[in-house]
Amino acid sequence: MKKIRRFAAFLLICLLLQPAFSCFATEAASEPSVPELPETQDAGPSGEEPSTPDNQGSTGASEAFQFPTGFELPPELAEYCFPTEDFDVRAKAAALIELNSHTIVYGEELDLRLYPASLTKIMTCMLALEYGNLNDTLTVSSTALENLSVYGSTAGLVEGEEISLRELLYCIMVSSANEGCNVVAEYISGSVETFVTLMNQQAQTLGMTGTHYANTHGLHDEDHYTTVRDLAILATWAWQNSQFREFATTTAHTVPATNKSGERLLHTTNYLTSTDMENRYYYSLAQGVKTGFTTPAGGCLISTASSGDLAFLSIVCGCEMLIDNNGEDLDMRFIETKKLFEYGFETFGYVQVLSNTAMLGQPQVLYAEGRENVVVHARDNVTVLLPKNYQPENITLSLHYDTSQALEAPLEKGQRVGTVTAMYNDIPLATSDLVTLTAVKREAELPAESVGGEELPSEGRPSGFLRYWYLTVPLLLLSVLFIILLIVRAVNVHKARQQRKRRRRQAARQRRGYDD
Repeated sequence: MKKIRRFAAFLLICLLLQPAFSCFATEAASEPSVPELPETQDAGPSGEEPSTPDNQGSTGASEAFQFPTGFELPPELAEYCFPTEDFDVRAKAAALIELNSHTIVYGEELDLRLYPASLTKIMTCMLALEYGNLNDTLTVSSTALENLSVYGSTAGLVEGEEISLRELLYCIMVSSANEGCNVVAEYISGSVETFVTLMNQQAQTLGMTGTHYANTHGLHDEDHYTTVRDLAILATWAWQNSQFREFATTTAHTVPATNKSGERLLHTTNYLTSTDMENRYYYSLAQGVKTGFTTPAGGCLISTASSGDLAFLSIVCGCEMLIDNNGEDLDMRFIETKKLFEYGFETFGYVQVLSNTAMLGQPQVLYAEGRENVVVHARDNVTVLLPKNYQPENITLSLHYDTSQALEAPLEKGQRVGTVTAMYNDIPLATSDLVTLTAVKREAELPAESVGGEELPSEGRPSGFLRYWYLTVPLLLLSVLFIILLIVRAVNVHKARQQRKRRRRQAARQRRGYDD
């Protein structure tokens, strides 16, 4: 009997110490878990258009270089990182840029120092647009006509002639008028020398580290040089400007009569874009931008072409003039540019690598009402430039969650929980936010948030017994105590019966003794 009492006392002590059990239960489930993430998944087909900021120039510029309102740096150009078929261009240096992805997909001697010739006029035109007013009337001075080659291209402007900046830029960009560049320089900066300083400051700001300007038009000067990489920066910056594109893509234009001249009919020097002067080089997909030629520079051309989702900008410098089988001149800058464009359209294409409708995983969610997981997907549809002969099975998706711990309810629909990166042969292609497909409510009855200042486990839902210890432990102890009481009662009843039997046997023996 004493042993039973001691055991009952032990159970009573356990009941008093039940908070300690709860702490133990919390610690037992406190090791964090990491949700299982899908390693990779195939994706499948949208692209982005380059922004086209409107021109917002101011009237005039001080000697101290200040950007006008609306100035934007060009997008940074990336170099294509996937091997493509062998390809060669007959030029001292060349590049092919895919404009929508801002990617150099072909480059030859990108950093070779060379002479830009009239490609210089792209910078002159852009500074006129940035700092000038197209409706202003300019007067051709005698100094603007000095130091120009008699063999250089011209629009026939004469001293004292009055012409608007708009018409002057047509002369510069369509017929490559050298004298027009000096007129612009004096209008913007007061002198050609100050304007050339502005050109060099602008080049530095754009990141054209291999460029130095010595004049406004590109006539030969040993101190006037650039690189194809810098020309790519300059041309992609200029091409974003809708006003520049108007001048750079015009194939024919009539300049109204001025105080010194009748109407002038201008024809483009870019024979890729027009058959008015020459039809051997015409390429229907080509547009703009600018030609250039001097004997030291060779033939130069920057042009664009677009078809479908692809838009290319081609640069060739140092091209030769050859003779064909019929004894006619072959201007290789047009032939090689067309060759570059055809290579680009035949070799590359856009492929969708991220889709906002594809399920990418179902990570675990703690304390969620009626569920234990949530579907996640990419926030964006993303397409990237790839070779047309790419292997679809080599495109994989890599998921990275913002935390190594399991997600916890509540979650909003479209809530970011990580990132997804599309890879091609382990080369990153594109990244998008990883978001939830649906909202997730938190369950109505919440577990205690913390015990003794320690955070509850962030992984793995605890068992029902541990989650509701404040009910289960007391009930368990009461059940054990009740069972013990039943046992004790059964033992006492059994002992009482045995005692009654012994008393009856003793009474029977006594009666038999009296009878004897």
